[in-house]
Amino acid sequence: MKVVFDRDKLLTALGPAAAIAPGKKTIASVEGILFECPGDEPGTCRLTAYDMEKGLRTFVEAKSMTEGTFIINSQNILQIVRSMPSGDITIDIDDKNRAKITGGASFFEIGSIPGENYPSLPLLSGDRNYTIPQYIFRSLISKTAFAIDQNAQKPIFNGVYFCVEAGMLKCVGCDGNRLGFAEYEIGEDSAETSFIVPGKILFELMKMIHDTEDDITISVARKHCIFKIGDYTYFSRLIDGEYLNYKRIIPEAFEKTAYINTDMMMGAVERASLVTEDKLGGSSSKTYIKLDFEDNVLKISSASTGGSVYEELPIAMTGEALVIGFKCKYLLDALKASDECETVKFNMNGSLMGICIESGDSEETEEKKPVKYKLFVMPIRMNGR
Repeated sequence: MKVVFDRDKLLTALGPAAAIAPGKKTIASVEGILFECPGDEPGTCRLTAYDMEKGLRTFVEAKSMTEGTFIINSQNILQIVRSMPSGDITIDIDDKNRAKITGGASFFEIGSIPGENYPSLPLLSGDRNYTIPQYIFRSLISKTAFAIDQNAQKPIFNGVYFCVEAGMLKCVGCDGNRLGFAEYEIGEDSAETSFIVPGKILFELMKMIHDTEDDITISVARKHCIFKIGDYTYFSRLIDGEYLNYKRIIPEAFEKTAYINTDMMMGAVERASLVTEDKLGGSSSKTYIKLDFEDNVLKISSASTGGSVYEELPIAMTGEALVIGFKCKYLLDALKASDECETVKFNMNGSLMGICIESGDSEETEEKKPVKYKLFVMPIRMNGR
């Protein structure tokens, strides 16, 4: 077969596809990208990447001189096309499955695999379908995926839990030490369901979606979910298992509340991380960050073998004084997930009962943020406490 592409358009499609199947597999065809010429429509070539758990299908404009299907190693074709100048690129597969790739004055010859050797794909359609703006989806995932553990022994902690009930789309991420909850009103006529999406595909989706009102469509099948973004169709196997009762983790009432400027708090915690991660002393040991809430002042401190840090921030607080400690990374990740808000609200009960972070902005500002969220971080026991 022989097909001609525009180099820039092909490269745009190859980048996301190569990110899906970049690793080393025992099956050579899984390391590759499947080219099907022509695609579903005349003048196109369909590209598919699939690592047996997650995948991507997209289209690129192409002129098929002779039709056919073939598989080329994802990293090889990506590096070759990236190195070529703009203009036409021709891929010509001979009867010995040698792929001759030409563009400008460049010529490459690499191996390929017949397309019929590609693994079978799941059916890319579902019986429950939901459409939401990309900026909403991005907000939902950013406020939940930070709390998952992609290598957890319990599979449910490797993904984000999606639940549609009473017209609300609710998303939850948890790793046992922190929890992110976000919800969005999706419509009362939406079919109720629940499923767990692996974090790996969600992080790939986050690279593709933007803070725009363009739609993303979510389709749910029995064992797979499909995400449609423009010309790109992502799909993934769902995580099988019953999700934890997240409603029991976050307390319903709090004794203490503090309002803090988000940027100021994030900057202070980032500076404290230089000490908690012991980057000043060059050690791999880690310590905690201590937060001392008292008299509308938040005192932030930490000490390690490499040095110490101390900082004070103005806050608006109700309730009695409280001293509480955290793993710095956990607290910082939660603050980064709250970066859309000018002010964060810290809800607390005791030094060993965790902290709940949510937007502290006024109602007028909140009207512009349709995603509601709560981020819960468990504390650590400090020395002497």
